[in-house]
Amino acid sequence: MSKFKFRFESVLNVKDILEKKIQEEIFLIEKEIQEYKDKRQIVIDEREKTRRDMTSISLKASNYQSSKIYDSNLEKVIQSLERKIVQLYEKKKEKMNELVERKKEHKIFEMLKENDNQNFQIEERRSELKELNEIAIRNYHGEIK
Repeated sequence: MSKFKFRFESVLNVKDILEKKIQEEIFLIEKEIQEYKDKRQIVIDEREKTRRDMTSISLKASNYQSSKIYDSNLEKVIQSLERKIVQLYEKKKEKMNELVERKKEHKIFEMLKENDNQNFQIEERRSELKELNEIAIRNYHGEIK
């Protein structure tokens, strides 16, 4: 009895590798998103601290102006970080769509492999039955003589 060999096994292996690569990319994007969220939170906390300091104590006009400029710079940094987070979410969405496509392709090849295996099993049974019939015919002719 011969062993089943899927004709597209190498293609299926490549599809697996590409799927895993996309999953790794998604993980890295999620990690990067979290890092940017952490940075954003640090800047937000710094901005809140600056605002509390500006209102809690009386400042000279020049110090107040410097604090106000610093506050507006922190706001720009927050906006920049939020834009980057949005871009990363879009990139993640694209990768997720790509992953869905890869999974569909993988599933198609798995179904093809299953169908080929079933056909292989049917052919194996046919050849075994043919051999058994030939043996039975030989034995039958041997008993008659």
